Amino acid sequence: MKKILPTLTLISLCIFSCQDKKTTKPFKPDSNKEKSVTSPAEKKDEKEDKGFIVLKNTYQQKDWIKLYNKDHSEWKSFQMNDTFNDDDVTPYMIKPEYTLLVFKFLGNENGFYKVLVNENTIKYIKESDPLFLYQTTQEHILSVFSVGFNEKENPLRTMPDSKAPSQPLDDDSFYYPIKITGSWLMVKDDHEQSLWIKWCDEKGHLILELYYDA
Repeated sequence: MKKILPTLTLISLCIFSCQDKKTTKPFKPDSNKEKSVTSPAEKKDEKEDKGFIVLKNTYQQKDWIKLYNKDHSEWKSFQMNDTFNDDDVTPYMIKPEYTLLVFKFLGNENGFYKVLVNENTIKYIKESDPLFLYQTTQEHILSVFSVGFNEKENPLRTMPDSKAPSQPLDDDSFYYPIKITGSWLMVKDDHEQSLWIKWCDEKGHLILELYYDA
């Protein structure tokens, strides 16, 4: 009898263990959460400067901003008021207190603008959305308050020519974008002096810092 009891106990444990395995449900990821994995082609798009999708300055806080998934289903909608804060929406520039929202533009796709909404996530905005406008990189540079640049690698020049005399940077002055000629940007300092810097490198990539307010 003493030998039978341990054997029965062992059998019972095995049965319960098998039942537990059968009733345990395997983990399934939430199908409503779209993965933010980007393909090599999309990674290349992120590095290229194709322009920006900008919230118009006529935006009213009562208006709803809508962002979409690749399948055109709605991903997120929100009103951008002074206290707006969303960790999923951290684009190229965002300043809710100034109603400033700028997405890096990656291309057009089936009537949608393809944009980068944060460092790793691509979403879409309808091309027909009246709240947004597309700007080329050059147009966007000329729309900002001022620019910053690396004085050693990109010195101020008196003419749009790499061989033209250079001028020292005035750390106490802003440099306001005036006009673009080729890869050169004319800037004006606080003393009304006009000078030139490069706005892009040999591959056409933006090499300036863009400042949207003082």
